Order: sequence, then C-alpha cells, then structure tokens
Amino acid sequence: MSPVCRGESKFYKWLKSKPDSSYVQNKQQDLVIRLYASQKYAAQSIRDHSEKVRLNYFPSNGYVIGIGFNYKFLGVNIGTVFPFARFDESKYGKTKKLDFQSHLYLRMLTADFYTGYYKGFYLNNPANIFSGNPSLNQFYTRGDIETHSIGLGLYANLNPSKYSVRAPFLQNDIQLKSAGQPILGLELYGIGSSADSSFIPSRLMNRNFFDGIDFKRWRFFSMNITSGYAYTLVVQKRFFIMAGLSCSIGIGEYILNAVNGENLSRVSTNYSLNQRFGAGYHFDQLYIGMSLTNFQYFTPTVIQKTTIIWSSGNLRFNIAYRFKLKKDIEIRPWKWF
Repeated sequence: MSPVCRGESKFYKWLKSKPDSSYVQNKQQDLVIRLYASQKYAAQSIRDHSEKVRLNYFPSNGYVIGIGFNYKFLGVNIGTVFPFARFDESKYGKTKKLDFQSHLYLRMLTADFYTGYYKGFYLNNPANIFSGNPSLNQFYTRGDIETHSIGLGLYANLNPSKYSVRAPFLQNDIQLKSAGQPILGLELYGIGSSADSSFIPSRLMNRNFFDGIDFKRWRFFSMNITSGYAYTLVVQKRFFIMAGLSCSIGIGEYILNAVNGENLSRVSTNYSLNQRFGAGYHFDQLYIGMSLTNFQYFTPTVIQKTTIIWSSGNLRFNIAYRFKLKKDIEIRPWKWF
C-alpha cells in the first residue's frame, strides 16, 4: 500500500472512530445544573530581556458567581460580580470589561473563540521597577489602558474513542480510565492595546527599558499551527486530574506606535501556549471540581530582545448535579414542526 493510501486509511479510521464505553461514560442525556465561581482575565506583560525588566498589567475585574446548565450539545452560563467579590478600587483601580469566551468541546474537535474589551489596569510589581520607595499597599493604576482581542482556535482530538475533552469542563462525560491524546490545530488572532500616554511609567527606575522608546499603542495579527498533548489520570473511576498543553508557532505583523507619532512595525515569527487543567471528584450524581484554560501569546517587537506577552484565561470552580430526565427533550428548533 502506498504512503498516500495509508494516510487516507488512518484519516478515514479517525473519522469513523466510536466512543469506547469502558473509557468514557456519556452523560449528555442528563441535565447538568451547576453553581460556579470564576475569574476571567486578559493581562499583558511588557518585557525587556536584555534589561531584565517587565511591566505586568492586570485588570481588577473581580470574581464572577453564577449558575449554568448543559443538556446534549447546548450549554449556558450566567453570572455576575457581586459587591463582596470585587477588587478594592482604591488600591487596584477600576476595570470595565466585556468578555466573551466560548469553548466547543466535541468528540472529534475542540473549538475556542474569544473576544474581549478591557479598560483599566494596574501594575502588580511596582516595588521591583520604580525608583524611590513605593508603598506595597498602593499599586500603580492606569485607567486609560484598554485592550481589544479576537481569536479562534480549532483543534483535532486524535484519540476521541478513549479520551473525553468534555469531562473536566462540562461534566456531561465521565472519564472512567486514564488516557491521553495528541492534538493538532490552527489558530487565528488579532490583539491590540492602547493608552492616552506611554505604557512606560515616567518613574521607571531603568530608563534603558525598550531602548528608551515611549509607546502608547501596540497590536499584532497572526496565524499559527499548533500541536500538543493532553492526559487525564483517573483514580477509582471517581477522582481525576487532567493536564493539557499545546504549543504553536506562526507568523504575523507586529506594530508599535510611539508617543512622538513614529510607527514601528515588523513581520516575524511568534509562538503561543494553550494550557488546560482540571481536577474533580464524581459522586453518583454530584460533581465537585475546578478547571483552568489559559492562553499565552509571545510576540516579539521591533526592539531587540523585547517581547509582549498577552494572556487570556478562565479559572472556574464548579459544583454540578446531573438530573436523569424521564423524557427526552428535543432542543433542535427545526425538529419541533
């Protein structure tokens, strides 16, 4: 058999693969109701490796508490930030945000989509970079810094018969035995951030940071190919720990807009990390656990040995209960008539 035929045969076998019930228990016919607490974030780290200095800007958007459900392919979560879960605005400043992240976990394919707007950040390491003796109780806040982001990632699950990507995140599958799977995918994204004045504070101790260039806007656009591996360790069919890592490499355009009006740009390679983590315990119908998705994009700038790292993620703690329905509910509107 020729190499082409062997490749086609493996691809056809993957397309026709069926779930192995000894490894994965399908609970998608159950109604999953959850109570959750989470924090979404979109942070940026501006780094000069030659000077060993970095500016870590974080939002102060607090913790979301909400409820959600999953049934068959449909899932909805609704939450809000209650007053007791907010950051102290006198210390961290105020962040306005509109953040939408959607993760589609299919047996053969995983899709990530995100878009967000954040305005208002604080610098979390002032004692390490400012001259003088700044107070540790008062962070350097920048209410004028805002970020815009949009991205899409498509990932093929290469062991769909024995490995569930739904189990740690949706609770409508149960991984019964330890298993792992390789991952291949494609990512597209565009991210930018701007401010009214320079990102580099005037009180910065090291004035050689970014070769002394003050800039008030950065943005990049890129396309990446990615590969990785995920593994779930299962103990007694109830407790599990899952970890996954995908690394990508791509090419894109990177632009800095200086305060003096000069535009600095380059086309270059970059790389990203897509990290997923989950841990939990399944009782008969009750589930208690946590999950983390974290995306990091490492983008070189036109200044030698400098990088801007943009991070976006969601840390969530879940308490979920699966209800066995006596009657199947049709949720496809085109089937109602």
